[in-house]
Amino acid sequence: MSSTRKLMIINSDLGEGGVERVISLLSLRAPPNWEVLLILWNRIVKYPLKRGSRVYFIHPYRRPFDFLKSLIDLYAIVLRERPEAVMAVKGRALTLTLFLVGVRRVVKVPAFPVGGHLSLLNNLLYRVKMRLLYRRAYRIIAISSGIKGFLVSRMHADPARIEVIHNPCDIRLISKLSKEPLSGREEELFEGRILLSVGRLVYEKGQWHLIRAFKRVSEEDSSARLIIVGEGPLRGYLEKLIMDLGLSSKVHLLGWKPNPFKYMARSFLLCFPSLLEGLGNVIIEALACGLPVMSSDCLSGPREILAPGTEYKIGKLRRAEYGEYGILMPIMDGKLYSATDPLTWREKVWANEIVRLLRNPEILEEYRRKGPQRATDFDISKIIPKYFSIFDE
Repeated sequence: MSSTRKLMIINSDLGEGGVERVISLLSLRAPPNWEVLLILWNRIVKYPLKRGSRVYFIHPYRRPFDFLKSLIDLYAIVLRERPEAVMAVKGRALTLTLFLVGVRRVVKVPAFPVGGHLSLLNNLLYRVKMRLLYRRAYRIIAISSGIKGFLVSRMHADPARIEVIHNPCDIRLISKLSKEPLSGREEELFEGRILLSVGRLVYEKGQWHLIRAFKRVSEEDSSARLIIVGEGPLRGYLEKLIMDLGLSSKVHLLGWKPNPFKYMARSFLLCFPSLLEGLGNVIIEALACGLPVMSSDCLSGPREILAPGTEYKIGKLRRAEYGEYGILMPIMDGKLYSATDPLTWREKVWANEIVRLLRNPEILEEYRRKGPQRATDFDISKIIPKYFSIFDE
């Protein structure tokens, strides 16, 4: 009888995103006695998997009335494979997991489960569903201490069931990929002082605030460029904002890229204006590349990474705070502004601090030195065993 144990992970796909990257790493770095099975419903697999990994595709769960067909398909696979644990991370995969019976559910929480984008009624139903799921879960993995605190105080989850495990990064692979050469066009783009932002083009990432602040930066330093790596539904809005601000030659949207690390290695500063984060994988990846980080002091990951052991100052931070491993900035107000709207005081603080760093680059030298050292705290060699110690229980 085989001694191999099985972990089943349910997600919509394996396309771009931090959650999907972590799933890839769990597959690639699973202990020899574990097999990671993937259950997807969209046939998108952009991240690598361990050779020979099995991927099951169930009925697409895209609309509410797809639920029953998807659940039946999932149950058939669970009965056939008999996994030791089933893990879900986000979205409708969580709903499917809630209705599984006779399995050990492990819920990974990569962001704040607030449902703020939903109507009042749907938000209430969402909270009820999530509380029920946390109550039934065998274990809950929170990717930051901030999320654990939220789950306990707001979602009434049992703290004894919650384990804080930060997202893993493959530091050795990041170092290797960071040395890949740029294409001819990329080399032209990366001339001058590059401010880099990496993340999906979605509301939570707040990139429009950075673009507006960059208008002032470009007026002070003509060599500066802003490059944004990522794709998402806000692309049209961001493109129009860039054009209306007259920044088409200074700000570039590169779309999603499988290797953002070669850009990190050639940039001056990572600018991370997120309004809300679970952890912020991009921050860790930038540190691994020796790229200094300027991040909003949003809940919950940036401060845990850049200034561990210090208290959040949500709404109270009014100027740059130089933490042990990076710079924390006031969180933006999240309003969708046009090019004609005046800069907010927060955008001005960001712009002024960036200009200060462009004029005094030596300020960042200590961060360039300490970044790779800090990144090793999140290396797969330290983080992956923590996951499988839970699955082994």
